[in-house]
Amino acid sequence: MSQLNVLIEKGKDIYGSYGALAEAIGVPNTHISMWKAGKRYCSPPDRAALASAVDEDPTEATIEAVIEGINLESPQGKRATHALQVALSKIKKL
Repeated sequence: MSQLNVLIEKGKDIYGSYGALAEAIGVPNTHISMWKAGKRYCSPPDRAALASAVDEDPTEATIEAVIEGINLESPQGKRATHALQVALSKIKKL
């Protein structure tokens, strides 16, 4: 299960429904279902709000969202992804 879906499921458990979770983080209900299905990109600010709402580290969640949004087809994108993954692993060790 992706990091995003883990956050969503944790949010559902805490708030009682996907709708209540959506309301808590200030997004339309449809965003939650589209994120779960992989049909909509969850922006870094939304990912941070979601992580904060479920008492997880918003920094890690934001970096994960940025990594997901990088174009991996280009050499620059691959280098950026690698650099962010290294940074994320260092943050997790703190």
